[in-house]
Amino acid sequence: MLSVTYVSTASETFGDADLAELLRQSRENNARSGLTGMLLFKNGRFMQVLEGEEEDVLERYRVIAADPRHTDVTQLLSESIEGRRFPQWSMGFPTPEDAELRRAPGYDAFFDSPQKRRSSWDEPSRAQLLLDWFRQRA
Repeated sequence: MLSVTYVSTASETFGDADLAELLRQSRENNARSGLTGMLLFKNGRFMQVLEGEEEDVLERYRVIAADPRHTDVTQLLSESIEGRRFPQWSMGFPTPEDAELRRAPGYDAFFDSPQKRRSSWDEPSRAQLLLDWFRQRA
């Protein structure tokens, strides 16, 4: 299995409706490809961890890198992993105004509960540490 972590910059403004659509599309695409991980968005920046079979991760990363909704796609980490660190794929961003969006499948309140998240990672991976860094500094 492979885990890839990257950052990028949004090339357009993302409101709650845009984030909801990105969440929906990404969940469908990643489920179809058997990928898990987490996508974070804050202050016009993205960070994502993708994990799964190497071929599937690399194909999804190629598609993402070509997506015009963001620029400056920079891979931070690529490593072989023995098992998944994320049981599913989810997306986190600062508390959306839309309460319905907060209940959407795949939405993760990552920015709202840092202590809870950290305590659920017994032995954090490098990818999880990068996500935590992004939450604190983006």
